[in-house]
Amino acid sequence: MTNALVAPGEPQFSIARSLSMTFGVLGRNFVPMMTIAVIVTAVQSAIEYALSGDATGGEGSGNSFLNVISYGLITAPVTYATFQDLRGTRIGVSEMMSGGFKKIGRVLGAAFAIGIVAVVAILLAVALFFASTFLGVAAGIAAAAFLLYIFVIWFALVPVQVMEDVKFFAGFRRAADLSDGRRWGLLGLLLVYVVIIIIISLVIFGIIAVVAAAAPIVGLILMVPFLAVYSVIGAIMPAVVYYLLRAEKEGIGIDDIAKVFD
Repeated sequence: MTNALVAPGEPQFSIARSLSMTFGVLGRNFVPMMTIAVIVTAVQSAIEYALSGDATGGEGSGNSFLNVISYGLITAPVTYATFQDLRGTRIGVSEMMSGGFKKIGRVLGAAFAIGIVAVVAILLAVALFFASTFLGVAAGIAAAAFLLYIFVIWFALVPVQVMEDVKFFAGFRRAADLSDGRRWGLLGLLLVYVVIIIIISLVIFGIIAVVAAAAPIVGLILMVPFLAVYSVIGAIMPAVVYYLLRAEKEGIGIDDIAKVFD
């Protein structure tokens, strides 16, 4: 059940409002956010290309360590900038980095923790598949459902770790509590976001793949800004959802939430 306490004038969570606010934050802060995201993504892509020799990523795209580091380097400053934007303050690249990187350790920790949980679930499904095809398929479906579940209940995990003075593992419980009562809506938001990304990717990366076949470096360069946009949106959305859930469930405004940065 959701908490009925809502402060007058404070918005409530909804899929439409979450998407609208997310893209609003992106539009108002496109240049500084994309500057950081493009640089980080370009460095990661260059390293992966050097390791795999494949402009589309190849085996290098599975480098989970690089993915987590890049995630933290983008998500920490973008999360900071998102809350500043929601309170009506615009900041530049240097402020994003100085403010966001103060909590990058907790962001990376959360990413590694979720990654470990995901890897364990996937490895278990793979092991069962080799033992029995039927068990493997069943385990694969169960693992997919489990991963979707943890992504939903921990949707606001990173903002919790950044914004609240809680112990690291207590942050997982706190994120789950915030999502309680709104998990179907969060699932819908996640699915809508995934569908949007898939549709865009099918068109854009199809074109890039053709270019990459003839000119791998050009294909790699063209791919970077689109990957950066996905990363930025994926960082903004949980922060927006965190704010909406706290406004709805606890009646707290953005100024009270963001004063942790003052």
